[in-house]
Amino acid sequence: MEQIFTGNWAFMFFGLIFSITCAQMLVVYVLADSSKPPAGLGLYTVYFMASLLGWIALTLQQTADMHMAVDVPSVMIILNSYILFMAAGQRAGNARGRILLGAICLTACLCEFFLPPGQMFVVQGSAVALFFTATGILCGWRGWLDRNIGDAVIAYAALMMAVGMPVAIYIFVGTGDHAGGEAAAFGFHSVAYALIAIGFLASVVIEYQQHLSNLATLDPLTRLLNRRGMEDALQISMAQAARRALTTSAIMVDIDHFKGVNDSFGHEVGDHVLRQVAEIITRSSRSSDVVARTGGEEFLIILPETELDAARVLAERIREAIGQRPLLVDFQRIGITASLGVACIVGSMNLDDLSQEADRAMYLAKRGGRNRVASVEHKPVHLSNPAR
Repeated sequence: MEQIFTGNWAFMFFGLIFSITCAQMLVVYVLADSSKPPAGLGLYTVYFMASLLGWIALTLQQTADMHMAVDVPSVMIILNSYILFMAAGQRAGNARGRILLGAICLTACLCEFFLPPGQMFVVQGSAVALFFTATGILCGWRGWLDRNIGDAVIAYAALMMAVGMPVAIYIFVGTGDHAGGEAAAFGFHSVAYALIAIGFLASVVIEYQQHLSNLATLDPLTRLLNRRGMEDALQISMAQAARRALTTSAIMVDIDHFKGVNDSFGHEVGDHVLRQVAEIITRSSRSSDVVARTGGEEFLIILPETELDAARVLAERIREAIGQRPLLVDFQRIGITASLGVACIVGSMNLDDLSQEADRAMYLAKRGGRNRVASVEHKPVHLSNPAR
């Protein structure tokens, strides 16, 4: 056992770090070839590679008893901590504090040329604690917003470093136990690095899982729900409507002459029209309404606990809002209008039946001249003419 824990510990530790880093690099290599690489992938790659170089330098310094004019591992630890902060900021989409912390990082690295080892240990520990604190805030914030446990693991590792480095400094300076302080710092760094590697991998896996889930329930162009997403979102509303005999209304929106827009101006302009109409519908609808894109140029709005007359009022408001926002292409104004069909049902709601009724009303609006609202409720058809 003595042979295991004396002169060979550094090689075993380096082998472990090397294995973790290689595993991460393999994951990064695969992710880099994907159609949508994760945010912050490049800087996290730099962090893992730079950390490996730092561990190599530390291993060589410890095993070969090499005397260096500059404490390379100390400088690498400071730089790596700042790189990790930038990677976390890039992944969270937040670039605040980069310049200020970059200046602190540069100052801390330059102190290596002027300060004795004891004071440099304090500077190194303080800078690393600061960078990891900032990293923990970014990762914790992103983990909370995205419900991503991987970012929470990284935040936990950062918190451990933010607390552990002052403890190591206290042992080094307060008790005078230099070897104990360095060992504590070494231990915190080792555990934090492993947790960050695990957290990054978990974060990426969870992000891809969420992305696949969104692909199944969201329309990629308008970011509205698709038909499957609408069915999932309406499960509770459908159950309540059946149990309490509530009225549920639906509005089918179809853009007039959309094929002509695509043929005349191209699909890019057509996509812009779809996004614009989706934005108008979303802004006009209530938070309780469920909006989905159900076809090429068709949108369906489900309004829980809404009578037909109230649904017609909303449909008229949407129709007017769409008509009031023409598209400007090459200094040419393209008028955009829509035909809307409204239907309602009381009690147990079948989404297919309700959408078919709304679709039938929409076709009545089309046949009535387009740019208008029609409704059906198992009574005579109501057809409105747009204001002239």
